[in-house]
Amino acid sequence: MNTVPLVPRVEDLPYFTSPPIEFVYQKTANVSAGSYTWTDAPSAITPNRPLMHNSLYYFRSITLAANIDELDFTSNIQVIAGVPQTPQFQMYLKSRAKAVLFREPILMVKYLQNFDYRLTWVTQRENDTIYASWNGILLQGAALVGKASITLTAIISAQEVVDENFVGLFLKQYPDGARGY
Repeated sequence: MNTVPLVPRVEDLPYFTSPPIEFVYQKTANVSAGSYTWTDAPSAITPNRPLMHNSLYYFRSITLAANIDELDFTSNIQVIAGVPQTPQFQMYLKSRAKAVLFREPILMVKYLQNFDYRLTWVTQRENDTIYASWNGILLQGAALVGKASITLTAIISAQEVVDENFVGLFLKQYPDGARGY
């Protein structure tokens, strides 16, 4: 019986019809009153192109970083009433009224390099778009004095599977078109 494995294995993807894609989202915060604040409304991710209808998108890994030293980043996370205001990354699908792709935002408590993060979904609408946002606060500690702005970056490595047979089998197993791991 043809079935899609619970966790799509890299070796199961039809590579000739599954080009790799790197989605990139960056947001810069300028220093103001001694802190850098991201209160980002969701906006289009790069590449800003429509997702292909009835294609399966398979996220493999995520990288999170900023344009400052990691120790400076982690030591300057703002705490308000005992709650860290850790920068958080979230992704949305435009077609689902910006419904979140991740169950919870990914907290950037440290830099992540090619962190294994599996998520698959099938685009079921024409010209869908991925949106993303950053939210959080960093203080301008001594090491950041003179730093006018900080840019947070998320890079998501994915495969775009357009093979109709593979996508059809996936939809039989997951009729809502989405699967997180």
